[in-house]
Amino acid sequence: MSQPDYYQILGVSKDASEEEIKKAYRKLALKWHPDRNKDPSAKVEFQKIAEAFEVLSDPEKRQEYDNPVDPEDGQQHFYFYTPETDHLFHQMFGSDIFFDFGDFFSAPGRKRPRYQPQQSFQQRKRQKTVVHQVSVTLEDLYKGTTKKFQLTRDIVDKKTNKYTKKQQVVQIEIKPGYVDGTTISFQNMGNEWAPGKAGDLIFEIRELPHSAFKRKGRTLYTNMQLSLVEALTGFKKEIKRLDGSICVVEHGLSRRSQILKPIQHGDEKVLIGEGMPDPKTGEKGNLIVRFKVEYPTQLTEQQCSLIKQAFSSSSLVSKKDEMEVDL
Repeated sequence: MSQPDYYQILGVSKDASEEEIKKAYRKLALKWHPDRNKDPSAKVEFQKIAEAFEVLSDPEKRQEYDNPVDPEDGQQHFYFYTPETDHLFHQMFGSDIFFDFGDFFSAPGRKRPRYQPQQSFQQRKRQKTVVHQVSVTLEDLYKGTTKKFQLTRDIVDKKTNKYTKKQQVVQIEIKPGYVDGTTISFQNMGNEWAPGKAGDLIFEIRELPHSAFKRKGRTLYTNMQLSLVEALTGFKKEIKRLDGSICVVEHGLSRRSQILKPIQHGDEKVLIGEGMPDPKTGEKGNLIVRFKVEYPTQLTEQQCSLIKQAFSSSSLVSKKDEMEVDL
């Protein structure tokens, strides 16, 4: 099977510009239009010219025509004269010229043209696949949830072969631990391109930003503000988990040691098993608490004196005797 040479039909070079292609089409279309040219071959020539222009004037179709081998399936695609562009001539010359161009192709025994390469099953399926992005809070990704959607899809009527709209309700399950970009697919539930043949329906998870936590995989990060007194002497604070329960973070003297290591600005504490769950196993990652120490903006003379006294060299624990308390 040979492919028609559209460049030769229009009389232009393969690197012809869009304007050159339009100019060539105008000239040839007026010359060979069946209402003006009574030559028996005029209709065939006019169809060839229309087909060539439809393909070469569309950048995507022109690229497919110039490179007919599909890199995915390795098959060569051919263009056939069955275009769906009844108004091509009218768009170029106006709707009043000669006659109703649509009637020419709708006459008995005539095929309605279509300027498309033969497409593989997978290409058509991809074109009719519908993707919906679903915004989900971090709380819902932590606990898991279900969501319902009412969607409209294109259905091809078996009798008329025309598109109709159909409403459908779809429920999706968002499992605990799903990450941003996770897709939930329903095969053959997208738009149809033929009766009973449809693309897929895909929901893509989009994680919404959270005011308190940041996420990286199964690890959660949060900041905890500490006063200077808390950083130096210890504290007991609460963190509200994503499911609403409470996690206690504590730092202070213990029975094992009466020596406390103060919290430095930027220190981190790792809470094992307080992160996001794994969607498959349910095992949770870690929560990393980053401490932000707030320093006072002013001190009285008495406060300065007390601080100096508390941190005088004689009262500080020597390095030799210091025992650190792990965070």
